[in-house]
Amino acid sequence: MMKKKIRCLGFILLILFLIASIAQNIWYYSSPYFRAESYLQSTDEIYTMESGILYNNLELKAEEDIEIKYDFDNAEYSELLEKYNIEKTAGEGSEFERAARLMNEYAPRLRHKSNYDNHIDMNALALLEYSLDNSAQGINCRNKAQILNEMCLALGIYSRKVWIIPYSGYDTDCHVVNEVWDSTLNKWVMLDITNNEYWVDENGTPLSVMEIREKGAMQEFCTPVYYGENMDDLQALKQKHMNEFLYTMKNMVYIKCCKVQTVGETESASALCDSFSAAPF
Repeated sequence: MMKKKIRCLGFILLILFLIASIAQNIWYYSSPYFRAESYLQSTDEIYTMESGILYNNLELKAEEDIEIKYDFDNAEYSELLEKYNIEKTAGEGSEFERAARLMNEYAPRLRHKSNYDNHIDMNALALLEYSLDNSAQGINCRNKAQILNEMCLALGIYSRKVWIIPYSGYDTDCHVVNEVWDSTLNKWVMLDITNNEYWVDENGTPLSVMEIREKGAMQEFCTPVYYGENMDDLQALKQKHMNEFLYTMKNMVYIKCCKVQTVGETESASALCDSFSAAPF
């Protein structure tokens, strides 16, 4: 009888132990301090980190307050226009619409190669000769942006190539995009020829680099969109393009631009917020 009681007590203690263990696990996994996945696997957590960095660096610190100049008279423009029939591709419409058509035409025809060594002369004619429709000879974002920049300048569109740079000194992966001045919108608009996309706000209005940067810092809505993409559901588009969204936000801390926009690259410098948002004329 005594052995039976001991066995029964042992069984009861085992049940109580199992119940306590289950209860502890339920509390642990439901606790706000527990994360089933690393925060680096959560897009919300990554964006919280990136937007905080932008918020703390909203006031751009520049090497100098640069005055950007735009060259519309370079001798190479005529050959570029004739050889690639740029005017026909750009078509009619606003500066943004024309530049976006050029971006859409050439983005898929220029293979991206992030480790391209920049050995070709940095001008549109040389780069197109090397890489256009040649998947074996890709180029990076810096060179793609140079091509689009010269095409726009050849059409008389105010255009500039812009480096967007991350905060971390250990992160050497920056990005290069374009901005064109649109006289209809009366502001700059960013174009990313590497991804064949531009960015819009909640109303579908195209955005500049500085507008994207500020919206990221303040956690206001903006999203990249591919050229020609249906924009009926912008929230869904943001989720669809979350990779590009986070990558661009990561690179929005510092801004650099060449002092003269022309054929090839000239000396570059950091840009101040006010001067960078101003009209080019």
